Amino acid sequence: MLWPDLRELTCREHGQVPGHVCLPVSGRADLGNLVETLSDRYGQPLADADRLPPLPLSGPIGWRYAWPFSNRWVAFGQTGQGHDARPALMIALRGTPVPEQLPAEASWLERLVAVTGWVPRAAYEVDWAAVESRLGTRLPSDYKALVRAFGHGMFDGFHCVCMPDELIKRSELEASLPQARWEPYPPFPAPGGLLPWMGNEHEQTFHWITEGPDPDAWPVYVTGADPEAGDRFDCTATEYLFRHLTDPQHPIPMPVDFRAHWFMDCG
Repeated sequence: MLWPDLRELTCREHGQVPGHVCLPVSGRADLGNLVETLSDRYGQPLADADRLPPLPLSGPIGWRYAWPFSNRWVAFGQTGQGHDARPALMIALRGTPVPEQLPAEASWLERLVAVTGWVPRAAYEVDWAAVESRLGTRLPSDYKALVRAFGHGMFDGFHCVCMPDELIKRSELEASLPQARWEPYPPFPAPGGLLPWMGNEHEQTFHWITEGPDPDAWPVYVTGADPEAGDRFDCTATEYLFRHLTDPQHPIPMPVDFRAHWFMDCG
């Protein structure tokens, strides 16, 4: 019911509204284990009342958790109170704006937030002065805003933007590799070297080419598992990520054509 995400969702319960399916859950199920299992698969759920999405059956069912996956919600809650309480599990349709619906003046970060349906939470705080001191360079402002807005997680359950500590570790690892492997760009901290900012499950690495004094002008460079010659894109990391997710004609397409985009919160 979650994948492929083309199937219609029609609940078999009499009189139910379309666009969802209720799933049976044993009254004896360990609810803590069930939430943990779902979180292991779909990331940290939306749980605060002000972050939960509008869901079907919100009257008779008190929804407590919701996980996004493409154009679906996985929702968990309970019906009744006290001894009459019963667990409830549902898959429901999830809608997000298509890129063409977004305001032309929206920033690339605002567009990413919109198309993923990301519900803001407490900002992911970073001591950027310490990070940049350790690296020996300033970092692009759009990357710092991206980290602050989303924190640690995976776009479409696939692309993982490096958090600052991971960025440092990956850059130090790449700098330790034999220099002969790096063509045509050396690894950072060499002048104009490659500094990684994102990876994915297909072992692609997304770098900045650290050329010039202004980090906000660094282009994006995409390589495979080995640092062989890759593809250059003259744009910021946030613009690249948005276009990569949403443009079906992108030179480096997504491996799966999801019907909606989401951010898997890894906490």
